[in-house]
Amino acid sequence: MLFRYYFFKEGTRNYEVADLLSYFSTNPYIDVVTKNENEKIARYYNPTLGFKAEFIISNKSIVPGIERLNPRFIDVNLRVELSVLLPTYDVSLIINICEDITKMFDFYVYNEIYEDVSPFKRNMMIKAFQIVKQAYKKKYPEEISNYYKLEEESLNQVYDYLQQVSLLKDSLKEEEIKVPTISYYAVEGKRKVYTAIEVSRFEPFVFPAFVDMIHVTDPKMDMFISAEEFQMKTKKFFHQIESSVSNLFYVSYKEMKKINKVLTKVNFSPLILELKPVDFKKVLDV
Repeated sequence: MLFRYYFFKEGTRNYEVADLLSYFSTNPYIDVVTKNENEKIARYYNPTLGFKAEFIISNKSIVPGIERLNPRFIDVNLRVELSVLLPTYDVSLIINICEDITKMFDFYVYNEIYEDVSPFKRNMMIKAFQIVKQAYKKKYPEEISNYYKLEEESLNQVYDYLQQVSLLKDSLKEEEIKVPTISYYAVEGKRKVYTAIEVSRFEPFVFPAFVDMIHVTDPKMDMFISAEEFQMKTKKFFHQIESSVSNLFYVSYKEMKKINKVLTKVNFSPLILELKPVDFKKVLDV
């Protein structure tokens, strides 16, 4: 199911379409295409987070119930479409673009949840999306059961980290510090997702302390341990990273030797869960 925001202007539908297309073309995540003579599409795709949205300029209105809206505002035949199942984090990135274009062209925003056309209000836009998403979840529980769930706050932390991975790799490459990817696991028959990073006993690494588990991969030691327990026993060896991502640390080669001793000598509490890997694309925040 698609969720839509529609754009309006007060008293006129005229605006510089060329300027809007130019704005879209400057965004590295957007590809502007002409579908046909009646429609132009600015396709947004975020390769890091793996989601898409489309800004569509058409030659006619498709706003449902437009006759009940304040006639002072006129549909400019511009809308943005995205999946109703997207995590709220993804939607907030699209709303950033919506904020830009509403300021550039004095646009107003509308969605079916609204009572009427409204000035740009971020919280209102996010709330409308979340209401529709929750309603969809209740209406189609069997579809939702095919997905896994990570709480919104945890997923936001993961996405913040993923967005920073390239910068972290650049800043830490001289020290040869590994920036691990995040893996996702679940228990058979359960929707709850657990997050983990893979580390070696001998390779210094970045530690996002918000993950649930550490997966130590080594021919002589292959085990999952609680990230919280791991941090408690090793936190004095880590250095905090100045970043927009909270709870982010790294360990150098020197301290890695000390951490290796902890890993080999401490009896960590065994994780009794039987975990299976989960595809990142199958993780929702509902």
